Amino acid sequence: MRISAVIPVYNEAEVIDEFSARLVSALEKIDPDYEAIFVVEGTDATLEKLTTLSKENPRIKVHYSQERLGLGKAMKKGFGLIDDHTDYIVTMDADLNHQPEEIQILVTAAKDVDIVVGSRNTNKGMVEELPLVKRIISGSTNWTMRKIFHIPSNDVTSGFRIYSCKAVESLRDQMVAKNFEVQPELLIRARKQGMPITDVPITFLRRPRGTSKLSFVKSGIGYAMLIIRLGL
Repeated sequence: MRISAVIPVYNEAEVIDEFSARLVSALEKIDPDYEAIFVVEGTDATLEKLTTLSKENPRIKVHYSQERLGLGKAMKKGFGLIDDHTDYIVTMDADLNHQPEEIQILVTAAKDVDIVVGSRNTNKGMVEELPLVKRIISGSTNWTMRKIFHIPSNDVTSGFRIYSCKAVESLRDQMVAKNFEVQPELLIRARKQGMPITDVPITFLRRPRGTSKLSFVKSGIGYAMLIIRLGL
């Protein structure tokens, strides 16, 4: 089994050392032949740190964009860089909201489905110190998307996922979302193609350092536009 990680990163110098070390450790335990693709934006020391790491570890690949891509375009770029022999692709936040050690849980659940969503909203899941505003936006978006598009996931905005290679190849060229709305977009498009989707509970923690890149206004507009575009 070959696994690739696609990690969009924007100005995460405060946490990228810890995250990358934990990610590499987790991937090595699953697949010694792994690759980790970081799609880097921003002007802080993130690029320098990851470039240094890639020189020490050839399984780390770094793509830098001077232009601000946004999460959606960054994910699409990363999906286009994965190795041809990859079986599964993992995506997750680089801010330590998501725990790299839990990748194995998602991989185990991926044997019979095309997409596994790491869900923050299941009874067995833990949502620790998630800000109230983020809970409101996430909850309302999840409810709306599930009702309109009949998505079999409790957490359509979660970015911690495992995709089969087949799913990524099928969905990649259809992606049009620019920002955080890319997460529900991928599930909606997968659902329309009849791809099996499942949830597994994950631990979600408040980032220990740095600042969130989530724009509530842009996200709200993006989600609304997505519903209009794909709901018609």
